[in-house]
Amino acid sequence: MQFSINNIKERLKEKSDKIIRTSFNVLNGFMLLFVTLLVMSFTNRVIISPPVDSQLEENIEKLNNLEVIQVSVLNSTTINGLANKARNYMQLRNFDVVEIGNFPEQAPKSMIIDRMGDFASAKKVAKVFGIADSLIVTEIDSSLFVRTSIVIGQDYPKLPFFNQ
Repeated sequence: MQFSINNIKERLKEKSDKIIRTSFNVLNGFMLLFVTLLVMSFTNRVIISPPVDSQLEENIEKLNNLEVIQVSVLNSTTINGLANKARNYMQLRNFDVVEIGNFPEQAPKSMIIDRMGDFASAKKVAKVFGIADSLIVTEIDSSLFVRTSIVIGQDYPKLPFFNQ
């Protein structure tokens, strides 16, 4: 077995080529994983769970020429500050929160109260707030000047606003 400079150069070149190929394959794997995650995220955001629009539907009568859904947030728990936290959550999503306060009784589950007979707006608010459509009730009260009221119930730890 002879060791010559050409032999050593040849072995070093083979090893460096192998390292470069391996590095390139690892980099390609990471890029493929990254692109896959981007596609999955895009699909989820656009198709599976698109953002909820705070704008009123075209066929809905607008109060005071307002284009966004006006809501009130009512806390029915004994935990202070939940309505304020929920207000911030809704305002970040471009809803007009005109009032926060306390609900007169404790509710076991959070619910949406449709105040204007506008079920489409109530449904949008329910979706943003993570409340099932079955927990939307209609109690028309046009003196409140809001489309919907959000009642935060004892199930508040399960709601998205609480976990942010």
